[in-house]
Amino acid sequence: MKERNGQAERPFSVRRRILLGCDILMAVAAATAIAALSLEYGFYIKPVPVRYLHTIQAGVLVVFILDRLTRLAISTTKKRFLRENWIDFVLMIALLLAIIAAVSGHLHMRFLSAAALYVIITQVYILATLVVRTITFQFRIAGAAIPPVWALIGSFAVVILFGTALLMLPRATPVDKPIGFTDALFTATSATCVTGLIVRDTGTEFTRWGQTVILAMIQLGGLGIMIFATVFAMLAGRGLSIRQSLLAGQTLTTSPEPGRIGRMVTFAVISTICIEAVGAILMYPMWKAFVLNGGKSDAIYRSIFHSISAFCNAGFSLQKDSLESLRDNWQVIGVMAPLIVLGGLGFPVLYDLVQTTWHKLIRRYRQTEPSARQALSLHSKMILTTSMILLILGAIMLWTIESASRHGRRFGAPLRMSDNPPRMGRSNSLTELDWPKQVRESLFQSVTARTAGFNTVDMKQLSIGAKLWLCLMMIIGGSPASTAGGMKTATLAVLILTIWSMLRRREKVEGFRRTITEPFVYKAITLAGLYISLVVVITLFLSVSLNGKGYPFIDIFFEACSACGTVGLTCGVTKGLTTLGKYIIIFAMFVGRLGPLTLLMALMLRLRPVKYAYPGEEVILA
Repeated sequence: MKERNGQAERPFSVRRRILLGCDILMAVAAATAIAALSLEYGFYIKPVPVRYLHTIQAGVLVVFILDRLTRLAISTTKKRFLRENWIDFVLMIALLLAIIAAVSGHLHMRFLSAAALYVIITQVYILATLVVRTITFQFRIAGAAIPPVWALIGSFAVVILFGTALLMLPRATPVDKPIGFTDALFTATSATCVTGLIVRDTGTEFTRWGQTVILAMIQLGGLGIMIFATVFAMLAGRGLSIRQSLLAGQTLTTSPEPGRIGRMVTFAVISTICIEAVGAILMYPMWKAFVLNGGKSDAIYRSIFHSISAFCNAGFSLQKDSLESLRDNWQVIGVMAPLIVLGGLGFPVLYDLVQTTWHKLIRRYRQTEPSARQALSLHSKMILTTSMILLILGAIMLWTIESASRHGRRFGAPLRMSDNPPRMGRSNSLTELDWPKQVRESLFQSVTARTAGFNTVDMKQLSIGAKLWLCLMMIIGGSPASTAGGMKTATLAVLILTIWSMLRRREKVEGFRRTITEPFVYKAITLAGLYISLVVVITLFLSVSLNGKGYPFIDIFFEACSACGTVGLTCGVTKGLTTLGKYIIIFAMFVGRLGPLTLLMALMLRLRPVKYAYPGEEVILA
């Protein structure tokens, strides 16, 4: 039996060694491919002759193909291997057909030779394979013994570091404006954490290639790389393990049910693509009229860039003044504002709205009785109600505070430190606009201040009261499981319902004729406390780093709230940050995107819940 077992185990160990060798070879080939592509396209002057790079890329292509064929040959279940890796083999077949068509002359381009066409086909295949392998590796990491919290943190950190390296390539910036590590890290963190704070102007201090890298990080950061990995696994026919489901659920949804997680992930990706596409189409006329020298291609690019940036609540703009010069276009309030709102509601709410609307339409068409599935969940009701109240109240309060400040200055109130002298030309102050425009801009700032970071008026021109009000809006932020940051609207709603229930002398926290369980109440209180503590700590350290710069405290507090809430609005402090200040903001953006509770949970994974309770005793609170 031992000999028999030894004979049975020998082929298994040989197979394991072959797989290990393939993994090592693939890692080396992938690193080589990235280096070769970076040397060819990331530099204005190639440090290595192009023909050598093309030879290396051809060798990498051979390694990629041999790896798939070798794994197929030694696989014990070839049908399953083909089913789970069909995308790789489709790419291989497409590569073969493209090469045959190029050699036979059926595939040709006017300005490209056959050799150049072959190089393009090879590089496209290498890029596609790298994307597939990266997503597959992320999926394998999610299924490993790594805790989901650490996997989530690691995925954001990897995207930020890789984006930093890409932005530091010479082709990412103009020749006369190279970027250093700190500014590249700041930009990559701001893009991945969908914040929008910038130390370099996106439209003029980055090339189209660098802007595309920023846009890719915004999309990855808005949804999360694990969402793309989960969709890829579902397309490949792979089932989700418990760990993978937990990680996808922690990234996106509020429900721990594995079945709903799969549907939610699919809905998130499809709805994102559809909403961003519709937004880009509707914004195209505005950019076509605004762009003078770029032509249609530039207008299309700007439409796509700002649509993705708006839906992901990133706040990045290709304009130096954000949207100040475009505020009179109807697309700003009619397209970008709805994109921001939809991105900030959260995919569970959008999914619930679509599902409820669909069931109601079906019921009306078939004339059936309503069921429990046709009603919105408590979470959706809370988010929609809170978001609507904040939207309207935010606009009313901002307009009221600015109007009161204007009348105060008119009746002889002393000039404040934040009151800047009026600038010549276009008015960028809210109080200098006609009152219908004041209402419109107040409404837009109420939308964008909670997470998006676009501005149609100059933030430095606002009064101290208006800045403080926007700080409160930024602290609240968007909704859970969305592209937004902040303390979250659900947390605020639970806190208000807790206070209201206590004032009504109710033992349980109630809302919309439902009882909110105690664990959720404790979590809301913890989230609020941790988030406010984060804002206070960042404000303190930022004040120390900017000591002597002459910035008013309200502007520093505004910057801290914007970074922690991943908003992106600024009163001019970002451009004057010291090196220490930049790293403080980087930390604030990273923690603000993941959430302080997520990081604390990662640090306290070894703690286990106890099975006992101490005797109770009352304390004096007031």
